[in-house]
Amino acid sequence: MKKMKAGILALCVCAVPHVAGAQTMQFTDKGYVGVSGLAQTGSHDNNTSTEFDLYGEKATTASTQRIKSGGVFDIGGAYRVWGKNLLAGVSFSHAGTGSDVSVTGSIPDPGVFGKARNVSSTVADARHTENVIHLAAVWMMPVAEKLDLALFGGPSIFMVSQDTIGTLTVTEPVPTVTGPLVRTKKTTAGINLGVDVQYLVWHKVGVGGMARYTWGSVSLPGATEKLTVGGFQIGGGVRYRF
Repeated sequence: MKKMKAGILALCVCAVPHVAGAQTMQFTDKGYVGVSGLAQTGSHDNNTSTEFDLYGEKATTASTQRIKSGGVFDIGGAYRVWGKNLLAGVSFSHAGTGSDVSVTGSIPDPGVFGKARNVSSTVADARHTENVIHLAAVWMMPVAEKLDLALFGGPSIFMVSQDTIGTLTVTEPVPTVTGPLVRTKKTTAGINLGVDVQYLVWHKVGVGGMARYTWGSVSLPGATEKLTVGGFQIGGGVRYRF
């Protein structure tokens, strides 16, 4: 988290020297659309805890899944709404990863009361996806011929899909705990902020480099705490002016 915030802060600091010169320059186009490929850094853990009755005693289990970083596809644009430099932007991003879930538990013995047995197992390829709509106010600053700097920020709507372990089954004589993966979908609100550097290479067509920080959190069934979604994203793509 600290590294992500530091990255965005560094980008903003680097942009400060250009602000004074940009005050006399204006964005002359109506807006732009763009497509980017981004890499999202960082990872988060989804931890769960369950308790159920078995053989007249309490059985307990816990699971851990590491939500890994990965690639992000992003498409969107912005349109000038006030003056020459303020634009309203909207974009859609998609990210998806898969990882194993580690399960541990304490299972009562059917023949000896009060004698719990430790068990462990792994459930493979639990999927996690984030489809996000980002809304943003965009301040476009021309800093040189053909080179523009866009600072943006606003709310994000996260549509999260997460595989979690469903009803657990215990098999004997050597206790084994298994459970099916159940797809859970949640929607939550968050934020986005960042910078997009655009350079025109031919008429209205340009290339862009984006650094963005997104954040949200969502409650999942059985989870011991909310799962953090989003993260620091960096990459680039194509921009088209109109």
